[in-house]
Amino acid sequence: MKKTTIFAIFLVFSLFACNDTVEKIVDIGSFAEESEIDDNSGTDDSDTANDADNNRPGRPDDGEDNGWDFGDDDPDERPDRDGDRPDRDRDREDDYDEDSGTEADEDTPIDIDSDGDGTLDSEDGCPDDPEKTEPGICGCGIADSEENLKDTDKDGFQDCIDKCPNDASSNQDDMDGDGIGDICDPDIDGDGIENEKDNCPFVENPEEEVQENSSYFFPVSTWKQPDEDGDGIGDACDPDIDEDGVPNETDKCPYVYDDQKDTDKDGVGDACDECPEDANKTDSKGKCGCGVAETDTDGDGFPDCIDNCPDLYNANQFDSDGDGIGDACDPKPGEKEITDADNETPDADSETAEDDSEIQHDDDSETPEDDSEIQHDDDPEIPEDDPENPEGSENPDAESE
Repeated sequence: MKKTTIFAIFLVFSLFACNDTVEKIVDIGSFAEESEIDDNSGTDDSDTANDADNNRPGRPDDGEDNGWDFGDDDPDERPDRDGDRPDRDRDREDDYDEDSGTEADEDTPIDIDSDGDGTLDSEDGCPDDPEKTEPGICGCGIADSEENLKDTDKDGFQDCIDKCPNDASSNQDDMDGDGIGDICDPDIDGDGIENEKDNCPFVENPEEEVQENSSYFFPVSTWKQPDEDGDGIGDACDPDIDEDGVPNETDKCPYVYDDQKDTDKDGVGDACDECPEDANKTDSKGKCGCGVAETDTDGDGFPDCIDNCPDLYNANQFDSDGDGIGDACDPKPGEKEITDADNETPDADSETAEDDSEIQHDDDSETPEDDSEIQHDDDPEIPEDDPENPEGSENPDAESE
């Protein structure tokens, strides 16, 4: 009975709670409908409710009085795009170039005055020199002062432009382009080696690393300018590098002292020719070796001499059965064909068997002799044959009996 009473009370409270929720939902729906109805006219005023511009304080209802021109096709007098706003038109006027009669391009660089000398960079001959608008004699960055315009060495070049102001030079040559004339440059060719120590002072030939008297565990490296024949003239400027008496231009092996022999007549001497009897190969034997052309018929990067499908492009060279024929051109890529060598295998086995039989026969033939010898050793000694007893019996009287 108590349980029934409690359940009834819970049910009553649940009904009241649901009723309150339903009433709230209905009230919210009614409020939304009423907000869309104008209390004065009873008509739908959704446009007015949504028009945020007209409801803003300080803005008159008439857009045209505020400088807005919306045209006749906009019933609620609202701007449809940014182009109709007066501020937008004003921005476009700022971008208009009156001189060219066109609108300014965003990519067009803005003319400035980098050095602040009052002359725009487009008109300034020295845009980074505030003291000059033209290079003058000494150029931008160097004042055309009385001191700089002197000609100390009397060679006709003012000191400010003279590459060797204290050494007369009529040509102003500068081989390495470092701004110092050759006549006064301690390193004329600019290879990092002073002229007095340079084995080619007028030809750039920097030092190279050379290992001398080195061992596996203690390598010793030195830096020297290349001089193949050791004559003190660097290879870069030596007319006969190998010192064989033949100028480099006509030497068939300019870096190897040789007798100029050229068997295959390919222009490379035998002394430095990798294939002295193959005129088509000089520097390398290639993948096919001397005497075999590096022809690649199918263009797969493997010359025909090593290509397992020389007439069919197969850059991977797959050969699943290992028969020497690539899978791309093998009619049975997973099956290895029986070759003559495979057929000869049983004959080899038979020969082996014959050899074994011969060995066995020889062993067997020798065994009885050995056994007989062993037997005779165990038996008592038998006298030598007696002419009177040809059969070799020990007791002739016993036989007669």
